Order: sequence, then C-alpha cells, then structure tokens
Amino acid sequence: TNYCPSEGVFVPRPNGESEDDGVVLSSVVNSNPGQPGFLLVLDGRTFKEVARAYVNTELYKDVHGLFIPHGSNH
Repeated sequence: TNYCPSEGVFVPRPNGESEDDGVVLSSVVNSNPGQPGFLLVLDGRTFKEVARAYVNTELYKDVHGLFIPHGSNH
C-alpha cells in the first residue's frame, strides 16, 4: 500500500457537546497505479475511521493548501 494522507481538518458537529465532537477529514493520495484516492473521515474523539469516499479524480498531497496560478491548466 502506498497511501499518503494530507493534513487533517477538523469539522465540528453543529451544537456539539464537547470540543472534539465532530469529524476529521483527510484526503488520501494512493500512488498505486489505477487505484483511486479517497476522502478519509475520522471520529474527532477516537480517531477511528467513520467512512471513506473514493473519488474519480487526481488528488494531490498538500499541507496547508495548493496554490494554482490564475489561468493555469492544472
């Protein structure tokens, strides 16, 4: 397996009961040819996997974001 997760982003649950009540989202790049990357959803309290959403598009590894100049083809 050749997975490379991006920096997680915490999304709080509306009207959450504690500061860790929500989910952590991370895009995961899969460098295995022909296999898709996915959005990983983790429980904010336990960090256990809640879901994966496979995407049929190219994902990029980033830390805080990706700058793409205006007019770029990327």
